[in-house]
Amino acid sequence: MYDFLNFFLSTNFIPHGHCYLWQPGLVWLHILSDCIISFSYYSIPLMLVYFIRKREDVPFRNIFVLFSAFIISCGTTHLLEILTLWYPYYWLSGTIKALTAIISFYTALTLIPLVPQALALPSPAQLEAANQALQVEITERKLVENELRQYKERLEELVEQRTAELAAANKQLQTEIVQRKKSQERMAELLQELKHTNQELNDFAYIVSHDLKAPLRGIGLLSEWLMNDYADKFDNEGKDLINKILIRVNKLQNLIDSILEYSRIGRIREEKREVNLHNIVRDVIEILEPSKDIQIEISEIFPIIYCEKTKIEQVFQNLLSNAIKFLGKPQGKIIVGCTEEEDYWKISIADNGIGIEEKYFTKIFQIFQKLSPTPDSESTGIGLSIVKKIVEMYGGSIWLESQVDQGSTFFFTIKKTLQIQPVQALSPDI
Repeated sequence: MYDFLNFFLSTNFIPHGHCYLWQPGLVWLHILSDCIISFSYYSIPLMLVYFIRKREDVPFRNIFVLFSAFIISCGTTHLLEILTLWYPYYWLSGTIKALTAIISFYTALTLIPLVPQALALPSPAQLEAANQALQVEITERKLVENELRQYKERLEELVEQRTAELAAANKQLQTEIVQRKKSQERMAELLQELKHTNQELNDFAYIVSHDLKAPLRGIGLLSEWLMNDYADKFDNEGKDLINKILIRVNKLQNLIDSILEYSRIGRIREEKREVNLHNIVRDVIEILEPSKDIQIEISEIFPIIYCEKTKIEQVFQNLLSNAIKFLGKPQGKIIVGCTEEEDYWKISIADNGIGIEEKYFTKIFQIFQKLSPTPDSESTGIGLSIVKKIVEMYGGSIWLESQVDQGSTFFFTIKKTLQIQPVQALSPDI
C-alpha cells in the first residue's frame, strides 16, 4: 500500500512552478484562474442536482448525473494544476485526467442515442395545435347536434300535421257519406306515412347516437392513452388540457343521451299500471340520498293513479334533484305537497334555496336552458324540458313560483281521470 501511494505521490519530478521560474505574477495568474474555473465547475453540478430534484418530471435524468460527474472531474483536474505548482504529483494528476477522459467519453456515448428522443418530444406549439383541432371537432359536433334538434322539431311538426289531417278525415267521414271510402283510403295512407315517420325517427336517433358517440369515445380513449403513456413528458399545463378534453367529452356524451331521452318521450310507451305516488316520492328520495342536513317533508295524502311508472318517476326525480342541488346552503328544507282541486290533483315541490328571477320562469322549461353559472359536467339543461313534456303528455300543466334568496316552488297537475283512489301517507316527513 505504501509503495502504491509513493508511486502516485512521487516527488522525483520538478514542480510545475519551476517552469514559470517562480515569477509571482505568472504563478498567481494560474492559481486564480484555476481556482475560479474549479469553483465554477463545482457550482454547475449543484445547480443541475437542484434542478432535477425540483422537476421530477424532467426526462433523461441519468444524463444530468453523468454531466455532473464529468464537470466535477474537470474541476478536480484544475485543483491538481494548482497543487503541482509546488508538489510534482504528476501521476496523480494524470490519473485524474484519465478518469475525466473515461467519464466524458461515456457521457458522449450516452448522449448520442438520447438526441433523437429529445427531438421527438412534442413541443408546446404542437400540443396547442392538437387542442385547437379538438376544439374545432367539438364545434362541428355541436353543429350536428343543432341540426339533429331542428330535424327532430321538423319531425314533430310533421307528426302533428299528419294527426290534424287524420282528424279532418274522420270529421269528413261523419258528414259526407259519399266520400267515406275515399276518406278511409286517405286515412290508411296517412297512418302508413306516420308509421314510416316514427320508424325513421327511431332509426335516425339510433344512427345519430352511434355516429356521435363513436368519435367521442375515440377522443376519450386517445386522451386517456396520452395521459397514461406520456404522463412523465407532460407538464402541469399539458395534463390540465388533457383533463379538460375528457370532461368535455363526458359532457357531450351526457348531452346526447339526454337529447335521445327527450326525443323518446311520447313515442315509446311502456305498460300502464297502478302507481302509488307516495311510494314513488319516497323511492326517489331514497335514490337521491340527500344530506342529513336537508329536511324533507311529504304530504299526508297522495292519490294512486293509472300511468307509466318510469315517466312519473322522471318527473319527481328531476324536480327533487334540482331542489336539492340548488339549495345553496348547508341546511335546507324541502316540502312535497299534494292538494285536491275540483278536476285535478295539484302537486308542489317547495324549497328554501337560492330562488329564481321571474324573468326566467318560462325560459327554464325550454330545452338546453341552464341558469346556474357553475360548470356542471353532468347537467345538460334538458331535465325540466323532460318534466314539462311528460306532464303535458298526461294533460296536466306545470309552472313555477319563486323569490330570489327565499326559495322556489314548482307546481304540476294530474287529472283526476287518471286517479284510482287516494292513499294516506305513512309518514309526514323524512
